[in-house]
Amino acid sequence: MDAIKIIEKLAKTAQREKPPQIDVSRAVMLEIGLLQQENAGMIPFEWFAGISAVAASIISIFSLSAWRYIADPFIQLFMPLQGVLPW
Repeated sequence: MDAIKIIEKLAKTAQREKPPQIDVSRAVMLEIGLLQQENAGMIPFEWFAGISAVAASIISIFSLSAWRYIADPFIQLFMPLQGVLPW
């Protein structure tokens, strides 16, 4: 029972206590400034992403034209015979 009274007394003292006032605005503004400087280094990454997107588009165009041969493998067999008349 004695321990509970001690804990209650500590809780009441903690409730009456005022929290310390700490100014963190300077540290926060410094951190924001550092993040903005780091974002300036993203330009090469954006260029790389853009060039990769262009390369992927070119590959997609070639693959779509090649899809005809993949979907119907007999087209390569009959391709040379397109000029031949059946009669």
